[in-house]
Amino acid sequence: MELPKEHFQHALLLNLQALLNENPLQHNSLQNFPENKRYRQQLYKLKHYTSWNASKKWIHNFKQKHHIVSRKINKFITQKTLTDINKLEIEANNFVEKVKQEISLIGAENVLNSDQSGFNLEMHTGHTLSFKGQQQIETLTQSTNSMTHSYTIQPIVSACGSLLSPLLIILQEKDGKFGPRVEANLFKPDNVIVLPSNSGKMSTNLVKTWFTNVFLPNCNDNSVLLLDSWSGQNSKTFETIDKLSKNIKILTIPAGTTGMIQPLDVFGFRIWKNFIKHFSDLIVLYNYDINLHLRNNVIKLQSLIYYQLSSPRFINLFKYSWYKSGYLQEKPLHFDNPVDYCFKNCEAICELLCNNIIVIKCAWCAKSLCIQDFFIEYHFCKEYVA
Repeated sequence: MELPKEHFQHALLLNLQALLNENPLQHNSLQNFPENKRYRQQLYKLKHYTSWNASKKWIHNFKQKHHIVSRKINKFITQKTLTDINKLEIEANNFVEKVKQEISLIGAENVLNSDQSGFNLEMHTGHTLSFKGQQQIETLTQSTNSMTHSYTIQPIVSACGSLLSPLLIILQEKDGKFGPRVEANLFKPDNVIVLPSNSGKMSTNLVKTWFTNVFLPNCNDNSVLLLDSWSGQNSKTFETIDKLSKNIKILTIPAGTTGMIQPLDVFGFRIWKNFIKHFSDLIVLYNYDINLHLRNNVIKLQSLIYYQLSSPRFINLFKYSWYKSGYLQEKPLHFDNPVDYCFKNCEAICELLCNNIIVIKCAWCAKSLCIQDFFIEYHFCKEYVA
């Protein structure tokens, strides 16, 4: 039985989608879709291909209608990789089910995820407006070195959407320690703990310090902690630490699955970095005399951002990261995007009666603030206005 001509287009599209969903390696054989002989033979078998031949114009229109274009292949994978992906999905699903049981037993507020992320000393958005065809786009930064040197943060988020204070920051310091003068002048906010390291990254010893001084004092008596499979924080790392009579269960997220089921990776750090980029862009745009890459300014900015993201306004945002990772059944209600709320929904003039240009809207008190009132004077308000 021949496929009717009027159904050919629909069959062609369905078959193409089925081929690519079944096996991404089919991309290799579709450079000349649908003129490709292998594809036409398969279409004949699966869809009772009609004797009618599509013209080049018909093929061109078909591609345009369904947004089928030539795309650069940016990753080559083997058949073994596909097998491994299926295995990882099974491991991820099994882990998610295990965590769901823990949530039902001890409550979402007691199931926590913590992860590390690297931040450049200075970060800016990577896009701007320019004329079509322009090959080189340049923009200002305060320091080119600060765009390549980094530090690490490690937040803790619960399955109920709360960020636990304090935030850990690891700064890169010579010999892995603060000098006496630096230590004496270090900015020390209440919601941040700052530690030094040679690389600006975590080490096993720093993990133990974090667990003892940050996590244990702030978690409840019965808690579950989800950590990735980095060797520096495996179960043996915590065996010798006094847990203060608390029942702490540490679950290791299977290697290779963090992009699928680790809440802070799935929907957390991207929001965080976008926030910093937008704030940093404003500093350069208005030419404020604030060097963002300086040690105390890095600490102050992270402290302020951590407090902004800890606002009740964004609880559903972080709950969504758990939902999207598969741990929560119910999708959280609407939530504001921090960048949209804090940077794109402001008044024109600072609301603290100084008449300066605003840079941000506080996610707590909902006031539009200038750089002086928000950053320099360190706006850490306790009032929440819904």
